[in-house]
Amino acid sequence: MIKKIIFILFLLYVLTLIQSSFSVHFTIFGVVPNLVLILVVLINLFSSPSRNGLGFFSAIVGGFFLDVFSSGYFGFFGFYTLFLLLLSFFLNSILKKYIKIPELQRKVEKRIYPL
Repeated sequence: MIKKIIFILFLLYVLTLIQSSFSVHFTIFGVVPNLVLILVVLINLFSSPSRNGLGFFSAIVGGFFLDVFSSGYFGFFGFYTLFLLLLSFFLNSILKKYIKIPELQRKVEKRIYPL
């Protein structure tokens, strides 16, 4: 778990540096892609919704890095952190309530009914 956290910290830091310095010059239809947002969404989608600590951690760290390197674009420090944290909470709540993955459901049923 510690290795995952250190890897995510490093990856978010590098993506934030790339986003704020290098990818500003390469736009897609006039929009700079938000690499940190994409990574946080992917982490939240592919991590287990029952153990969502990694998704929330990546949202907080990614938002903090974006806030530090964005130089107050939206007027107050903490905008990106709040936005990514709310997005992470929303994705996890949707995944818990409405999306059932059949393979995970079979594993749960085997533990409950071992026949």
